[in-house]
Amino acid sequence: MVADEFLEKSYPKKTILRHLGLSRSSYYYKPTGTKAGKRVEKLVYKKEDENDGHHVEKQIVIDEIKSLLENEFVDYGYYKTYKHLQSLGYCIGSTRTYSLMKEHNLLKFQRDKTKRFNKNWVKELVPTVETEFQFLEFDIKYVYIQGKRTNAQVLTVLDVFSRWNMGQYIGFSITSEHVIALFEEIFKTFDLPEKFIVRNDNGSQFEALVVQNYLKSKGVTQEFTKPATPQQNAHIESYHSVMESAVCQRFEFMDLQDFKETMSRWKNFYNFERIHGGLKYQSPAKFLKNRGVVVNENW
Repeated sequence: MVADEFLEKSYPKKTILRHLGLSRSSYYYKPTGTKAGKRVEKLVYKKEDENDGHHVEKQIVIDEIKSLLENEFVDYGYYKTYKHLQSLGYCIGSTRTYSLMKEHNLLKFQRDKTKRFNKNWVKELVPTVETEFQFLEFDIKYVYIQGKRTNAQVLTVLDVFSRWNMGQYIGFSITSEHVIALFEEIFKTFDLPEKFIVRNDNGSQFEALVVQNYLKSKGVTQEFTKPATPQQNAHIESYHSVMESAVCQRFEFMDLQDFKETMSRWKNFYNFERIHGGLKYQSPAKFLKNRGVVVNENW
């Protein structure tokens, strides 16, 4: 190179490069043997201990990430995943972790997309129901337990046509598993049609995939009310209003057992004795009997 000839004669390097119109980066550039413009993929290094380590193939890192994300409770994004890899001894940056996860559809929002169902939103405000047990509504109501200074929850399933209380679950908390357990009991107790509709709001217990899959497996169509529209679940809301005035405002409960016993008596009274304006002032039991439905005292 011409520049090297002048350098051997002790001319200043800066002056030589200026006269030759050569930048310092071009002068010091050393070819790597790769094609121009092609980036070399960085290798991941893993430390076995403080003094030793080795390069790791990309697939091993990907498998490590997949193994982490397969844990049922892990909802990590790329940054927590990067921190996890570091804790295992991998010398990898957050940007590199993000690239690997994006390339293999392992980012949190990408994983969630495939697990969500499109909700079947309510299409008509008041459902058209022609017979009993064809259309059910269910919801949760909070009730204050004075003796424990906390709220209990009541999950109730109501038949829209007959207003029959088909079942209730009471606890300090209600999960998707409790929803399924209550419906399992209802399926065992009642002679239900092959296909029917249930309507509920957007509570996390109701929109859980395990509940959606369960109802779907039973041939049940699940409808979701639109947000902030309790009128689309009017029958169960009306039931809760009656329960509020007849039970919650008239009794104080020492503990959960006290509340359960009261609610058991209330359910029996509501189904067999309380007259309902929407049923021509008959009780749900009498209304069903007049339609030829054999009402079981243990329902």
